Amino acid sequence: MCSRLLWVLCVLLQVLGHVCLIGQELPVPYELKVNAAGWSLSLTWKSHLYSKTLLYEVQVLQEDNSVPVHHEVLRNTVNQDAMSQTFTVHHWEWISYLPLNCISHSVRIRSQFESQTSQWRAITVTDTPEERNVYPTDSVVLVGSQVSFCCVVQKEDLISFNFEHLKNETWIRKNVAVIDVQYLNATRRSGNNIHCKTSQGTIGSTVFVGYPPDDHDLQCQTDLQSVTCFWNIGRITDLFGLRKTIYTLNGSKCTKSNQCNLRGHPPSGESTWTLVAENPLGRVVLNQTVDLSHRVVLQAPQQLKILERTSRNARVSWNWNMSVDVDFGVQCEVHLNCIKDDRGDRPLPTSPPPRRYSGVGLSRLLLEDLLPDTMYELKMHCGKLENFWNWSSCSSTSFRTTEYYPDTPDLWVQRDSNNTLYVMWKPLSWSNGWLTEYKVTWKNLTDGMEQTRKVEPSYHTTDINLGEHSPHHTVMVTVTASNSVGSSSPAVIIVPGGLGDHMLAISRVTGTDGGFELYWSPHNGTTCGYVVEWHPADIKKDVEWLKVPAGQTHARIESASFVAGKKYNLTIYNCQASLELLERKEGYIQELVPAAPVQDLTVTTKRTDTVLSWGRIPPQSHRGFIRGYIIRCDSPDVKEVNITDPDALEYRFLGLLPNTYKFTVTAYTQIGEGAPKEVSINIPIDAHKVLMMIFITIAFISFFLIIVTIVCYRYRRWLKFMFHSEVPKPKITSEWTTEKGALLMVTKPCIHDQLHIVEKQDKTAKLKLNREMSFPEEGQYAPLQFLESYMLGLSDQLRARSTHSPESLPSSLAQSSKSPGSNEVTYTKIQNFLEVSPYRPEPQMKAPYLEILPTLPKTMDSYLPQRASQEDRPPAEDHLTRPVCTSSSPSSHPNLSSHSAPSPCCAISNPTYCPTLTTLKTEKMIKMTDRIDSMSV
Repeated sequence: MCSRLLWVLCVLLQVLGHVCLIGQELPVPYELKVNAAGWSLSLTWKSHLYSKTLLYEVQVLQEDNSVPVHHEVLRNTVNQDAMSQTFTVHHWEWISYLPLNCISHSVRIRSQFESQTSQWRAITVTDTPEERNVYPTDSVVLVGSQVSFCCVVQKEDLISFNFEHLKNETWIRKNVAVIDVQYLNATRRSGNNIHCKTSQGTIGSTVFVGYPPDDHDLQCQTDLQSVTCFWNIGRITDLFGLRKTIYTLNGSKCTKSNQCNLRGHPPSGESTWTLVAENPLGRVVLNQTVDLSHRVVLQAPQQLKILERTSRNARVSWNWNMSVDVDFGVQCEVHLNCIKDDRGDRPLPTSPPPRRYSGVGLSRLLLEDLLPDTMYELKMHCGKLENFWNWSSCSSTSFRTTEYYPDTPDLWVQRDSNNTLYVMWKPLSWSNGWLTEYKVTWKNLTDGMEQTRKVEPSYHTTDINLGEHSPHHTVMVTVTASNSVGSSSPAVIIVPGGLGDHMLAISRVTGTDGGFELYWSPHNGTTCGYVVEWHPADIKKDVEWLKVPAGQTHARIESASFVAGKKYNLTIYNCQASLELLERKEGYIQELVPAAPVQDLTVTTKRTDTVLSWGRIPPQSHRGFIRGYIIRCDSPDVKEVNITDPDALEYRFLGLLPNTYKFTVTAYTQIGEGAPKEVSINIPIDAHKVLMMIFITIAFISFFLIIVTIVCYRYRRWLKFMFHSEVPKPKITSEWTTEKGALLMVTKPCIHDQLHIVEKQDKTAKLKLNREMSFPEEGQYAPLQFLESYMLGLSDQLRARSTHSPESLPSSLAQSSKSPGSNEVTYTKIQNFLEVSPYRPEPQMKAPYLEILPTLPKTMDSYLPQRASQEDRPPAEDHLTRPVCTSSSPSSHPNLSSHSAPSPCCAISNPTYCPTLTTLKTEKMIKMTDRIDSMSV
């Protein structure tokens, strides 16, 4: 109801004020106040009338300038509280582009209502300084801002501006220069300087560039004695000293930049906490409303002390530093760290994990399961159990637990062939307290003899020589450890007689990830489990072992002493009333290539073989299981050899040729090849072998020639017929001599041409004609001119006497012509020695080609071919030549008186015979005749 009345009253006042303003003179603002700093101008004034429709017109002018540099109309902004007052206060701010101290500024203001305005009310902001200076002085600007500076000097004074070697000033008056600078980065702690040089000296100013506050995430909590608020300061402002950020919490100034503490009990229920962070570039206000009973952080426990301690437990107590008792649930977290002390250099045990304890008004607790004779550092902090917010600060103290009986030694025994026992146990120098000694006892269970030996606590092995006792006797070994409290429980092992090297097969095992994975078969008689023993193959006394509980047949062996490339022997024992050997293994934690080459590499020759032999690599240089050897040779004729048998110590090359060879032998493991070993050999030529090969070759060739000779002799007739058939000798018969005239002409040898024969009747007549022809004697030749003349005359007479009876022919020719199926051949006498008409066969005539045979002897008066036997007939050529002869001077001859003239190719003075005819082979004659027949057609 009251609020409605107030609203109505407000509306009435506005209406009345609006009515009152109409037609009246507007009041002038009064009590103007101005504040100028750097580029910022702040103006305040008062006014008696209140009306939301009233406006204020503000102008900013520079000296003697009627044109304002800034003009603005402001609305009346009055809050509700101003309605109860007789006047109102107004605020206005303005940022100049030029420092206000560079030139005098003034501000004037007046009221405005609709078309009415009041009088101006003016106030001077700054006057022009009379002294030389740079403005603004010691200003603070935001990173990335562009800032204008001015240098004011006396009149007629020379001036130059300098800002980090930048000169670009603008003169706005004769004695005022302005320069614009853009700051892109924050300045150092001392700021940046602006210099102005005049004729009377250098003046300047300093500018600081940074960021406004960026604080956020306000959080407040209480420790029941005070309230502490902390926050995140965010980005660094890069402003220091007088320009740094100022923090206030609920109006109280804070001494730290990220935390503020207010003494006194916190209020109950929800409360608001306000943080204000402010610097010259900005202001940040953070608020948080919270119930601090849910934000309790207890103070650190006070007077923390150890009330009681034993070898395994310790009782701790503390006090709370508060004016009232803690009447709510408390939880505390305890951290125990094992630390070194001054009682020797012993390895530190592993610290236990943190432990938590809780209770109402908790101030005592019991620490259990501690290690005896161990130095601990205790750190503890606590917090509220319900609505837990955070842990308190830590309180700490240290203490040592008391000693306890030593642990039972982890015992192991080895027995060698020399009847010596190697007794060893794992070190216990710091177990439950400092040891004073070890006591080793061994008893022969066969004859009952017993001996005891004391060992210093720094040693954990001893040797026992059983001496004259039989190596097959069973021995029981006992070891106990002692300290200031007493002795440990005894560790006992019964060693049966003959426990040493056994003839068990050794299997191989490969290491994985720095250890060995071992598996074995279960044993029914196992009572106390299994024992896995391992040691380097070359050092039997450097033994480690692991005890495996009964029922488990798998173990992973790991040790810090494992070295890659070293061979280890692993043995598995069954633990019963006495030890029993089960399995033996060997392996490498990681194989490497062999470190040394093969030994004593040699090469020899045995008859036709070349033998490479070598010795084994020393065991300490294996560094892995030898898988084989690789043999290489520099000769391309010898292939690489891979020997996969690691026990092979030689290799034989068969039948290498004489030469110089260089062999390389390399051993390899699973990883790769090791160092190579080289050897060379020169295989000389063997003279005995060469002679033997020569003799064998000669014998083989001789045998071959003998065989060939025998075969040729046996088939000599066939070979003679195939490669060198006999030419039959010519024979002279009486048929070639007649009464009417001689058929002989003496001619000079001449170039011959083909000779055509009269046509054939058939192949049978042609064969008969060939067989009736005779051959001259070997080495004798008939004149070629005679043959030509004779054949030409024969041809002419055949054409002239084709109708004559056979009685007109010579007797020899008549007989030949009477044979059925034979050729019609006519031999004519030489009619003219000076002219021979050319031979032109009739178109219907066909004649085979004949070959020219050697001439007859010069002493013969006549020559006629005669029959030749079929087996003596020489092979014939496929053609017959006709001689082309040169003329010779005619001479008288008794057998040529009836002839008119000699042949041009034959001379009387040269009694050689003209060409003769020779027969062809029957088969070739038939073939040639067929060819001529086909050509004629």
